[in-house]
Amino acid sequence: MFSHKLILRALEPDDLSQLYLWENDIDSCLVSLSKVPLSKYLLEQYISQAHLDIQQAGQFRFILADESGKSIGCIDLFDYDAVHRRAGVGVLIDVKSRSKGYATEALTLIKDYAFNRIGMHQLYCSIQAHNAASLSLFEKAGFEKVGLRKDWHFTNGSFSDVVEFQLLNQSSYL
Repeated sequence: MFSHKLILRALEPDDLSQLYLWENDIDSCLVSLSKVPLSKYLLEQYISQAHLDIQQAGQFRFILADESGKSIGCIDLFDYDAVHRRAGVGVLIDVKSRSKGYATEALTLIKDYAFNRIGMHQLYCSIQAHNAASLSLFEKAGFEKVGLRKDWHFTNGSFSDVVEFQLLNQSSYL
């Protein structure tokens, strides 16, 4: 899939080193809801299964590449539910590539993929309440705030609230 700035592509074995850095970056972990760092071995296993479609694997990760082909981040569909036609979405942009509109464009591309290519009915995400950049990103992308989980995430000795967002595919009602 292409846009004027980004290419969504499947994971390749060559992505291992960059993926390892992104998944284990301390700053990203502070705003992520993931609980543990990921080993290279586990990521190699994940990449080796990247050929499976979302219905088989329950998730799918795209690498985000800029116009020159350089990897600048990734976007995931996870917790896929075929019966209810929904999945979670998460996006990570490399610190050197932030504030350039890549995350906004990545969400536009993944919405198109989810709704128009694989027939999803809804996407959702959970964002820590103090992560203003992500809250703003998902609101601008059309996600609706549907709830707040109080003291939901424990990091560095304190609890934080998590905001729940949802985006419905309006054309799936037709």
